[in-house]
Amino acid sequence: MNRKSFYPARRHHGRSSSSRSIVTKRSRSPHAFPIASLVEEVQDAVCFIDFTRNHLYSNEQLRTICPSMETRRFQNIDGMSRFFHETFEQNGADINDVTLFWDELMTNRFGCCPSMDAKSLRIGERTMQVILNFTHTPRGVFIMWRDITDSIRFEEQKDAFLAELSHEFRSPLTAINGYAELLMYQHSDNDKTHGMLTLVKREAERLERLVDNFLDYQRVNYSEELLSMSTFALRPVLEDVVAHYKATSPQHDVILSADDVTIEADEEKLLQLLHNLIGNAIKYSPDGGTVYVEMTIEGDTYVLSVRDTGIGIPSDAIPYVFDEYYRVDSDAHRPIKGTGLGLRICKRIAEAHGWGIHADSVYGEGTTFSIYLYSHSTTSTTLLTEQETTD
Repeated sequence: MNRKSFYPARRHHGRSSSSRSIVTKRSRSPHAFPIASLVEEVQDAVCFIDFTRNHLYSNEQLRTICPSMETRRFQNIDGMSRFFHETFEQNGADINDVTLFWDELMTNRFGCCPSMDAKSLRIGERTMQVILNFTHTPRGVFIMWRDITDSIRFEEQKDAFLAELSHEFRSPLTAINGYAELLMYQHSDNDKTHGMLTLVKREAERLERLVDNFLDYQRVNYSEELLSMSTFALRPVLEDVVAHYKATSPQHDVILSADDVTIEADEEKLLQLLHNLIGNAIKYSPDGGTVYVEMTIEGDTYVLSVRDTGIGIPSDAIPYVFDEYYRVDSDAHRPIKGTGLGLRICKRIAEAHGWGIHADSVYGEGTTFSIYLYSHSTTSTTLLTEQETTD
């Protein structure tokens, strides 16, 4: 007997021809699940685009939001593209945003592992969050539409409230600082009174930084749009900050070594970042020591770093120091109070500017925080100069 024909015969032993035809038919079915029924069963507004058959499936929830988004089939992908553009434009969407969204969708649709981040599209008075999940069999994408108009409006109202609250907090703190400075000048010959006024001014400045940190932390969407960008020389800013800590932390030496760089940034936010880092360096050097504020160059990137000789951070805690409310749990750190927000704010300010921030430490020897000012944010440099500020 021929072995080549023997094994197929044994494989189908006991099966009728009709059962074999059913198996063959099922194996060739292009869809393993009823897409239309699946889409209709979803509770959220959702649609599915079948790129293979140029078919759009939608459910009742989506049609309630946008009646034009009915289940239909198109002759080709160009027809589907025109339909989406016309539908969104008729419903008040920004056609440029729609074009960018659709172009990215078309670019990703045939990738080996297609994926897209969630998008926000303004459609008339509504803001819709669009969440995408690509499929391979059939080749297509599920699109979930979530109305986030109320949450966006709430965040806008909260930001306006925080801006007003920030003004209300800063006004009395500015007055306290101003009068404290005036009284310090008038009582410069009385060491005891001058010392008490210095403490008042230092604590008022500390309260101002805590208020800034708290209010900034409440901003969920802290991004470049919220920055007040300007172009300024970096070195004078660093000199002022160093001079501040020379006056308020006499037990620490502060050494500045920096390029004369012109930088584009939000000066107030940069000051907040620097005060957080230098304030931390001093706070976590309770026995005094040296704090280095340095500017170096790595390739075409300027690196602004704050380095101390304090208690350091255990290696297993380094990955978490920028997390919200995180406090290092060690015998040396427990007596030192803090909110766990300062470094988180530093990271958010750096990222909003497009900078990188990195922590490096040797426990018991000191810590270095480095800010990578990528080349687009600096416009000119001169030769490296060095200034030492000691107490």
